[in-house]
Amino acid sequence: MEVVTCLHGFSQHGASWGELSALAGDGRRWLTPDLTATTLQGTVDEVLELWDREGIVRSHLVGYSQGGRVALYLAGTHPDRLLSLTAISAHAGLEGPARTARLREDLALADRIEREGLDWFAGYWAAQPLFRGLARRGPDFLERLDQDRRRNHARRLAATLRGMGAGATPPFWDRLAAIHVRTLLLAGAEDERYVAFARRLARAIPPSRLEIVADAGHAVHLEQPEATARLLEHHLSRR
Repeated sequence: MEVVTCLHGFSQHGASWGELSALAGDGRRWLTPDLTATTLQGTVDEVLELWDREGIVRSHLVGYSQGGRVALYLAGTHPDRLLSLTAISAHAGLEGPARTARLREDLALADRIEREGLDWFAGYWAAQPLFRGLARRGPDFLERLDQDRRRNHARRLAATLRGMGAGATPPFWDRLAAIHVRTLLLAGAEDERYVAFARRLARAIPPSRLEIVADAGHAVHLEQPEATARLLEHHLSRR
């Protein structure tokens, strides 16, 4: 049975893939780990150790946002371990002044999380414009997301921002040419910045297909799970 490994975004957990895996999961084994490492290489090692422990030689790999960045890096450094790659709302690192500014923001946010705690962070993160589209799922869904965010530990969130936030991660666009497995790149039509990143990824990864999902922002798989599942199922089934 083929394995699909899913890597969650910042402040999320493996359970965030539950809806998508249920919609697209027939005939495959889904691994949705709670990632605990706080650096990019450490998270790659964590995934590789999971595969080795489970006796998995090759896996489909799906990643969202921060998890998408990890998936891209793993695919560029260990391409022979993948059956396919799916990157949702991801990029291969910021560059120049954009990275410098983001690092400053991430370090300030890490300090504030440690000072203010999880209650403050949960409200702050939910209010980010990046996640505005999640409101289309209704208040009960938003409440579940809020509860999941509060399962985190403030120190680990802060360490993750310092160790593998978008500002801390060195750009690795030059590694993407090593990716030789079929690749699906997803971005929400309402998330213009990540649509641009996805287009750049498509140019850098030759065996890739780009899909822009309508009526979706950054959290594509949470905002439009049925559409995402259809695209993912088709991608995983290709030979």
